[in-house]
Amino acid sequence: MNLVQVEGRKNLMRDLDTGAILNLDDKRSAGFKLAKLNRQNQKDQLEKNTNDINSIKSEITEIKTMLRTLIDGR
Repeated sequence: MNLVQVEGRKNLMRDLDTGAILNLDDKRSAGFKLAKLNRQNQKDQLEKNTNDINSIKSEITEIKTMLRTLIDGR
């Protein structure tokens, strides 16, 4: 890999072999990774909460059905 600094940008390097520009700012990269991880955790938590709510709805429906059966049996 043959790297040269991008003019006017201290954290950016160009790979002369591929033409790719690489960001060598570790703190910023870590920030992006942390933000992605946080978004995934929020998505997972939302999915878990949705599943829990649906489960509770189902259980309430079952309880209501059982109560109706008890009331109608009198």
